Amino acid sequence: MFSFGKKAGPSLGLDINSQSINLIQLEKTKRGMEVVGFASMPSVASAVKEGLIIDPETIGQQVADLFAELGSKIPKNRCFVNVAVPGQSVIIRLLPVPTGMPEDELADVVRQEAINHIPFPLEEANLDWAVMPATERTEPDGVVRVDVILAAMQKSLVDSYWRVAEVAGCRLGSISISSLAAIKALALAGYFLQDDKLTMSVNLRQEGTDISVVKNGMPLFSRSVVLGIDSLSESISRSLDISIDESRELIPQAPILGVSLADQKLLQVAQIARTVLGDITDEVGRSLDFYRSQVEEVNISQIVLSGIGCEVPTVDRFFQNRLNIDTVVGDSFREFIDSTPLMEARKTSCTTAVGSAAEATWLPIATVDVDLNREGPSGAAFEGGEGGLPAIEVDTPWFKPALIVGVVALVAVLGVWVYISQVDIPRKQAEIQQLEADNQIAQSKLKNLPRLIEERDGLLRKKHVLQGIVNHLSPWPQVLSAVSDSCPDGVQIKKLEVSPAKITVTGTSTDFAKISHFAINLNGTNLATSTNIEMAKREQTDPRIIDFELNSLINPQAASQSPANLNPAQPQVSARPAAIPGKTAGLAPSN
Repeated sequence: MFSFGKKAGPSLGLDINSQSINLIQLEKTKRGMEVVGFASMPSVASAVKEGLIIDPETIGQQVADLFAELGSKIPKNRCFVNVAVPGQSVIIRLLPVPTGMPEDELADVVRQEAINHIPFPLEEANLDWAVMPATERTEPDGVVRVDVILAAMQKSLVDSYWRVAEVAGCRLGSISISSLAAIKALALAGYFLQDDKLTMSVNLRQEGTDISVVKNGMPLFSRSVVLGIDSLSESISRSLDISIDESRELIPQAPILGVSLADQKLLQVAQIARTVLGDITDEVGRSLDFYRSQVEEVNISQIVLSGIGCEVPTVDRFFQNRLNIDTVVGDSFREFIDSTPLMEARKTSCTTAVGSAAEATWLPIATVDVDLNREGPSGAAFEGGEGGLPAIEVDTPWFKPALIVGVVALVAVLGVWVYISQVDIPRKQAEIQQLEADNQIAQSKLKNLPRLIEERDGLLRKKHVLQGIVNHLSPWPQVLSAVSDSCPDGVQIKKLEVSPAKITVTGTSTDFAKISHFAINLNGTNLATSTNIEMAKREQTDPRIIDFELNSLINPQAASQSPANLNPAQPQVSARPAAIPGKTAGLAPSN
């Protein structure tokens, strides 16, 4: 791997999200760490989506304006600016390997594992990995193993950051991951100094939430969910019929615990915040349960919250009450001797930027970090741009020997070509013609196979549903009635699975809040209990559409009643968002 000539310079961290762009410059002196400069401005709404850069030219111009506002004495074209990308845009895997493996052999193993885990071609990915010494253990088979963290990101996403740097006139340094940057910032503040204690880092970002289990500064488990402060702002905006900017201004004014609010608007904001943050704490609990299922014993000593979500008053008490784990709001600047350039209200939103800017040598404990910019941009990064990468002069003492070898190889290739063209090709052509004839026959037989399979699957589904109804194995009439009454407008149900004890609903919507309302409404019926949203993510082909899956347990007593006796609860929220183009809502039975 290589890093395009990166060298020491000022420590600059850049955080780009859907609400703002923050640029921070840190410095460590003999007296201690301090914030040399800080500049921030609102990001253009159409330029950033779900934390990813859609319009690099616009963002690049804004970064150039931030450099002008920062007033750094070092020219920006000699600065390396480090950034962190949203966790949900990166593939992260932990790979156990034997300790002491040579670096070249380890690289081969990691790349082979990357082929198995990355859902896109390896040549379209930027990779990096790091060994985590804190995970070293002796396995039951007697082999001492250690975990390697593997991270992969599509080159097209990396290219957008290179384009931003080119337009801004600066140099792109490392590209880290938001979850690891948050751990690095909190380690800098001394939150992970307890040896062998397990701590949870919960980074409440604009576009999502990073959940990590940390031991000795190393992430033993990491997961990112698409629930963040943007979800809260959108819910407040729709419920109160106000703009997104107005809803963001109300969030820090509404404590969610322990305060009685006379203002009805703030009271409603606090109620919405409790709902959204309740969903986030549920995801944290599920992550902890999953991690517990992988190891024998887990005892979390503390949860450290960070990110813009910490602006919600009493959010730490809310997490502590819901999860029954000691929770604190992390202050990335508590070990700094000077953070004057920062307003107190902005400190919580700078966790990712601090983690990106901080040098590893500053930390009191070793952490793990990856650089998704080690392989640099693809060739398309600067197409149409005026700048581009500087030309690199390379000494080539190997040219003449390589030329001789090339000529010899060319002669050998010509001899092989004569044999192939005169002898081998005619024989192969006859074989190909026969194979093509056989292939045409096989293709004609295969044309009807999908239709027959589809007809068979449809009949099997109908048989399963009918058997369930006839044998009273599944309360279909009650379920259909409850689901139909609970489904808000704007939610499309694609598949409904029913067993004697459980309902599983999958579908799509353009609004996450409607999915939450659907779950709340269904849980309010006599038929369903313990309704949870198991999955909610946006489609890559159409980011307006959110795929979701929710599960609900069936009340056995209510299941035996007729649909008329279920008395479903009145839906708590009924909204009518814009319809999804080309989609219609409905129920579809499934195996």
